[in-house]
Amino acid sequence: MLLTHTFDDGVLVVRLAPALAVRHRAAVTLAVEELLQAHRPAHLVVAADHVWTPAVFSTVLRAHRAAQQHGVGFALVTTSPTAADQLVLNTSGPCRVYPSLAEALSEARCRPAAPTGTGPRP
Repeated sequence: MLLTHTFDDGVLVVRLAPALAVRHRAAVTLAVEELLQAHRPAHLVVAADHVWTPAVFSTVLRAHRAAQQHGVGFALVTTSPTAADQLVLNTSGPCRVYPSLAEALSEARCRPAAPTGTGPRP
């Protein structure tokens, strides 16, 4: 399984598999797109709490782009010390990074829908 997900209180949480490889990026991106369309969340939280590899980074960038296209807030959960810097350098919209899922969920549930893009939600 490449990812698991939960949806509660307007927050879609997607957990990436630890063994994510470059060849999985397209499948995971498609799955995230389908989940965004099915649930129409206010926020997307991606949990990548394992090794921060190029494949994980690329997949997170694709998920961030999908969140922008759907007009939903985006947050990343990772313990990687370089993740936040890499995202700032490689994304065009806001991206919050948290060390724990509990912190990300707490913050997402307190915020109104904070789109990372400028277009209307579908």
